[in-house]
Amino acid sequence: MQVESIGLVVKWWKTWRTLPVFAWVKAAAMYRQGKFVDAERLYRKGLRTSHSHPAQYCARLDLSYCLFRMGKLEAAEEELQKVVAMLPNSREAQLRLARLQLWRGESLQAAWTMRRALRNLAPDVEMASLFLGAAIDARAPKYLLEEALRTLQSVQTDDDSDVRAKAFVARAQMIMRRPGTPEHQLARTQLAQVASRPGAPFECVIAFGEVLIEEGKVALARRLLRRALHASSEYPRLLSLLAETYLRSGTFYNADYARQLATTACQKTSWTSPREMHILAEAFYHCGDKISALVVASRAKELGSKLLGSYTHSRTLDDLISNLSSGTQA
Repeated sequence: MQVESIGLVVKWWKTWRTLPVFAWVKAAAMYRQGKFVDAERLYRKGLRTSHSHPAQYCARLDLSYCLFRMGKLEAAEEELQKVVAMLPNSREAQLRLARLQLWRGESLQAAWTMRRALRNLAPDVEMASLFLGAAIDARAPKYLLEEALRTLQSVQTDDDSDVRAKAFVARAQMIMRRPGTPEHQLARTQLAQVASRPGAPFECVIAFGEVLIEEGKVALARRLLRRALHASSEYPRLLSLLAETYLRSGTFYNADYARQLATTACQKTSWTSPREMHILAEAFYHCGDKISALVVASRAKELGSKLLGSYTHSRTLDDLISNLSSGTQA
């Protein structure tokens, strides 16, 4: 037996009290090289032969990431759900699951994932920030938003590194305060300061970008969101928000570019997010392609009806479908 193999056996024995599952050893090598198709095959091979091995949870976490990188988001979520069901105290599995749900447009599911996780795990800033961020993204019911805000505030520090926490607290307070009040304005100022910092996390930029779009400050929102693309050029919500800015009337109105951005956003979610598909339907409508707009809008409505809770912009989507249906029939 080669020295490397002996070292591997010793390492596995110390960690797991078992001999190595060589399919997973090979899979890990493929994973590190970015060969996700080969890694998936080897992870699954090991799971078939060693399904009760204590290292199966690590294998499933790595397998879920391979599936995510290959665009198999539903399968990736299934693997994470298995780990969470078997190991409810796995902080890493809970965080990965919630982040994937956010990526897929399942914001309220992500909030509930973190809420359940925090019943079994001591809260920390990262977990509590994700809980509140998901609740904000979903425009969750008031009681859930308030609970998420209290959870984050209970663990938040004055450390300047808690940038996401500061942004999410400010955004939540904006949602909960009436526009025009001193409390609302103070929260907006705090969010603007955090999101405008060089290198601010893209989640902070998205939060403030949404505010700017709501306020009609489209050019400023566009500049801010384009800056965030350097940090996360594939995040669906970022792409679809940027697409929205090109559908607003003004100097830089560009429906075709909005359609391209929204299409990419939908592709990145594997066509599972009603919000991103809603924006794509709007883009098709602006491009004059009412048939495609109706098809995509109808699919967005179907997906929205399957979400936990309800799709936030369902009324606007219904109006779009109604207008397209009457126009198509005519």
